[in-house]
Amino acid sequence: MKIVVIGKGGREDAIVHKISDSKKVEKLFAVPGNPGTGRYANNISLSISDFSVIADFVKSNNIDIVIPGPELPIAKGIKDYLKKESKVFVFAPPQSSSFLESSKIKAKEFMKRNGVPTADFVSFDDFEKAVQYVKTRTRFPAVIKADGLAEGKGVAIAHAPAEAVSMLYEYMVERKFGESSKKVLIEDFLSGLEYSVFVVTDGNEFVWIGDASDYKRAYDGDRGPNTGGMGSVSPVPFLMPDMRRITLETVIKPTIDGLKKEGIEYTGFLYFGLIWTSQGPKVLEYNVRLGDPEAQAILPRLRTDLVEIIEAAREHKLGNLTVEFDERVSICVVLASGGYPVSYEKGKLIRGLNKVIPEVTIYHAGTKEVDGQLYTDGGRVLNVVLLGKDFPSVMERIYREIEKIHFENIFFRRDIGSLERFAL
Repeated sequence: MKIVVIGKGGREDAIVHKISDSKKVEKLFAVPGNPGTGRYANNISLSISDFSVIADFVKSNNIDIVIPGPELPIAKGIKDYLKKESKVFVFAPPQSSSFLESSKIKAKEFMKRNGVPTADFVSFDDFEKAVQYVKTRTRFPAVIKADGLAEGKGVAIAHAPAEAVSMLYEYMVERKFGESSKKVLIEDFLSGLEYSVFVVTDGNEFVWIGDASDYKRAYDGDRGPNTGGMGSVSPVPFLMPDMRRITLETVIKPTIDGLKKEGIEYTGFLYFGLIWTSQGPKVLEYNVRLGDPEAQAILPRLRTDLVEIIEAAREHKLGNLTVEFDERVSICVVLASGGYPVSYEKGKLIRGLNKVIPEVTIYHAGTKEVDGQLYTDGGRVLNVVLLGKDFPSVMERIYREIEKIHFENIFFRRDIGSLERFAL
């Protein structure tokens, strides 16, 4: 079997690594990939937004499966295009179904129609009307979200009307996230513990392939600006068996049933961004792909062949599949460039990776190789992952190994894996 993974970040490195373990794979390609994916696959330097060039590659190399990593090619219709141009199976939903992530407003309306628990909300495409609403709103804090894709950064919390007005101006008038913040969602603030669940579905059946908690804020103690994610742990430390069952019955099943009822075509990964409240689980958002850096924490714990799961989804046989997991816990720490997520420099020499113990897996998120040397090439540079018996022991070991890695202005949180934030 010949497989192509689309993307160049840490999530794609983790997907490529996992797929490379499968005995079903004859050839594995990453488009465009990075120095990390190059360890397990052939990197092909093509633009992920040029679907015609990708289609030519797929046809000329008789590719069987294409797996898009990031949300953008999915939202722009890579499945539809490749399906039209070739016989390849694209493991992702079509463009028409990507609204679950690409439009926060449409996703919330879908939840409401199908009884999926979520925060109460209103939406606006007119700045003045949005301002009028927040000035008369009595419940604060309030959450303001850009409607469209914003790389995980389009969420702000307003603690008072004046702060909400300022945020709305940034989003809707100054267009902080371009067309993505032309429309906004304003919803009730929910208190509780956040977590994520990942399933593979064919739109009819599904299997749970992992759960994780990520760390969005830049600094220790969940302070600072939102980022694409500074680390993650799996499994979710506070999610007891009865809580998993409740999540399954009240959130995941109604979502899959909603897809069926509304005739929404869907085959691929489906990500549930959740919060456990005093009323149980509620959905914060859907994503139509694996999370980053959650994928880096959940995939090493997945014992079942990922290609086997993808094949079962393609053939509508997920109901016959039993997914098995490594009982060990996993921690992923993101090593970032100083200044991330605002401004940062690239091109810093990376040293010390050869000194890290073999038990540690390092995924490349923003690196480039020049003349055999590795340099920084992004805000999030490396993902350091380790499995072990429990979170305290893994946390101690992983930070000991991170101290061996160096590049100018290296920046990372030092509390990934701490159990204090997970107390219910």
